[in-house]
Amino acid sequence: MLFTMKTIILNIILSIFCFIGVNAQKQEQKIIILYDNYQFSENTIADWGFSCLVISGSDTILFDTGARKDIFFHNVDAMDIDLHTVQTLVISHHHGDHTGNIFPVLENTGWMDVYLPSSLNGKFRKMVENYDVHTAIDQNIRQIGHNVFLTGEMGFQIREQGMVIRTEQGLVLITGCGHPGVDRMLKKITKKFDEPIYLVIGGFHMEEYGEHEIDHVINTFKNLDVKSVAPGHCTGQRAMEKFRMAYRQNFIRSGTGKIIEL
Repeated sequence: MLFTMKTIILNIILSIFCFIGVNAQKQEQKIIILYDNYQFSENTIADWGFSCLVISGSDTILFDTGARKDIFFHNVDAMDIDLHTVQTLVISHHHGDHTGNIFPVLENTGWMDVYLPSSLNGKFRKMVENYDVHTAIDQNIRQIGHNVFLTGEMGFQIREQGMVIRTEQGLVLITGCGHPGVDRMLKKITKKFDEPIYLVIGGFHMEEYGEHEIDHVINTFKNLDVKSVAPGHCTGQRAMEKFRMAYRQNFIRSGTGKIIEL
């Protein structure tokens, strides 16, 4: 009987240590909005464009760089971000409100991997490589960090790549502008990964969409069982309000200074 009690106590202690060990191994994952049309924190500045910092485990990835240098670095300083921790830079597409600070960023960081869209292949890519970085252009889905993937380029007129983060709650899709259609991007990710979608965040490019078009996109989100949304940048106010009404408590207000723990 005494032996049995000792065994039970020992098993309980071992279980506790295992529980602590598993939780200690859980990797930090979060998204920090550095540049956006909308302001979240009062000490940051909003402006047309998009940039966010993704931290996943030991990897720190900058997704897009916004437009104006003064605003980008004001927000970086306001949020106490050290750009020297960035190991990877991803540019979603070639528009200036996403590439505006690529060279100032490279001047303030060390060696890194830079993932460019095919539209920036050529002279622009050579200018980037002058900073002694490694550039890559790939139209296929590829892993670039701890549970972080690029979607590969999508669309026709404006080719764009998004980012996917695998989390315990499901996949997170980050879009710069969603030029290929955020719903089409979502469908491709769902098909390729065959995993539940927890969150879609970024620009949804729906400013010129009519009521029926917006409703169609939201219905696609719902049919694909997207749990939460955090639209920003070029989503458009009408689409923003419709997403807010459709998702209610699962609508995440985004904007400069917002930190989303995953």
